[in-house]
Amino acid sequence: MDKVKLYLKHRKKSYLLYTAIFISGFIIVIFIFGPPKYYVVPTLSMITAYGSLEYVGFRRWQKEKKGVSN
Repeated sequence: MDKVKLYLKHRKKSYLLYTAIFISGFIIVIFIFGPPKYYVVPTLSMITAYGSLEYVGFRRWQKEKKGVSN
């Protein structure tokens, strides 16, 4: 868990800001395309996409950290 805390300090990005952008983007998409029949699928797909991007960023950060310390 210490690695995750170090990574979050390293990023210095506001999760509150990204949450606000996520919600506003979802609302804009609803206004453009109309409300989806089921909200679960688009919400879970966006969360999965964002989570996978975060995971890739975390793995890159780990590789950089190992490369610097060696």
